[in-house]
Amino acid sequence: MQPNTQQQQPTPKDFFEQAKRLLAVGDVFEASKRAGKLRAHFPEEPPILAIHGFTLAKLGAHGPAIADMRKSSRLTLQSLEDGDEDDQSRPRVVDQYVHLQTEIGRSLTALGEFEDAMDEIELAIAMDPDRADTVSAKAELLSAMGQSDEAVALLEDGLARKLDEIPLMIGMAKVLDEAPKADEVRMKACAEKLAVLCDEVGLAAGELMSILRALGTMCDHLGEYSDAYNSFRRAAKLRRGGYNAELHAKIANKIMGQWTPDRIAKLVRPEIEIGARRVLLAGSSMSGMVEVEALLERLPDAIAVGPIESLGMICTTGMNSAKGVLRAVVPTPDGHRGDQLAKLAGTYSSHCDTAARMGGMITIDSHPHNLPLMGAAASALRGVRIINCRRDPIEHALAIYCGEMAGNHPYAGDLLATAAYVKDCDRMMDHWIEALNDERVGAKVIDVQYEQLMNDPVAVLHQLGDALGVAVSEDMAAGLEATRAKGPGSHASEYGSASKTLREFFAGD
Repeated sequence: MQPNTQQQQPTPKDFFEQAKRLLAVGDVFEASKRAGKLRAHFPEEPPILAIHGFTLAKLGAHGPAIADMRKSSRLTLQSLEDGDEDDQSRPRVVDQYVHLQTEIGRSLTALGEFEDAMDEIELAIAMDPDRADTVSAKAELLSAMGQSDEAVALLEDGLARKLDEIPLMIGMAKVLDEAPKADEVRMKACAEKLAVLCDEVGLAAGELMSILRALGTMCDHLGEYSDAYNSFRRAAKLRRGGYNAELHAKIANKIMGQWTPDRIAKLVRPEIEIGARRVLLAGSSMSGMVEVEALLERLPDAIAVGPIESLGMICTTGMNSAKGVLRAVVPTPDGHRGDQLAKLAGTYSSHCDTAARMGGMITIDSHPHNLPLMGAAASALRGVRIINCRRDPIEHALAIYCGEMAGNHPYAGDLLATAAYVKDCDRMMDHWIEALNDERVGAKVIDVQYEQLMNDPVAVLHQLGDALGVAVSEDMAAGLEATRAKGPGSHASEYGSASKTLREFFAGD
């Protein structure tokens, strides 16, 4: 009898467990793919809705994340109300409900909806007042509301009550980092405790990365730059996935060589300016995309749809795509038919309107890996607005390497790989601003500089308004002030060896 060599297909339970494990080790991108598949087949299952919501929130897509988490929370609460008090599974269900309410509160905090965030977090605290991650979420909310003293007091109360130290100390580092006035005594105590926690046995990679970055942040504030860099470097090494910098550079070169105005002009393209209400942010993480997105939302009828995967997915399934390093790419405009471009334009616009939950809005797509697809996007979405988010390459590379970025960013595990990725992004932005502004293409591409974005946001808002054809009023610019950039990228010269390595790399261009 011949053995069965056919590989067994993973079950839904396998996918669920894989998604949980991947989320725990910090590989949010891979976790989201598995959670998304489960969500498509089981749209009413609370645990599946929950993990899909958690992964979306980690990727920064807070709107759809909240929708799924709230639905899961309602169903979970209903099962608690209808269930038997003596059911052995009840503690697990309670835990799921509290976790959901906590993460809903975090997402609402990220969106600036503080009152709703407090309501959701208080529901979690009412169910379990001794859950440390919920206490930490409330403290981070208070900090975002400008109540840093109250936030610190809440975390210190949790520590006095012997709650789980790890989430409380990570929360303390965030609160102290955001406080208007540096509290060096508490920062030093926080750093000392985080250093001890880093050496605990049995920590999941995702949890250890968070502790190390919190420690690095405290050391950075205290001017202990060598210790800070060692913490950030340890965290970077825990990132999953490999990155082929040489292959990525070759793919970028091919895209830039193929996607030219002459070749785009030969395509049969949609005649109407279907892209006039679509804005794509180009660049990469830590280059100012978050800040530009916030400014754009000040303009009338503009709404951020987050880092949606739609453009990449549609190009993969509807265009002549090829495998890339981070995601599929469309290497050349040659061979594409008019119906492919029309379908890309229609489907992408529909996805944006769905994500915005209303039609007729100017939508802002901030996916950090859209950059290689800008030629395809401009060909299909005639009139699209593309905002290149630029930053000094040394500062940018160091900010990426030391920063927390959920998702598929394997280039951030090695400093020189990070630098190579930044260089490729800068080269592609140079190409798109020249190629896609050609009148035969009909896109509108502008550069926004990170330094000006921080120092003079009002001027940048006017620049963005001009690009979208919107006159910026005083009301739209109300409250905008210069912001001090934080973290290693804001003072790269203090990170001697790393800064020297980056200077030598970029000087070799």
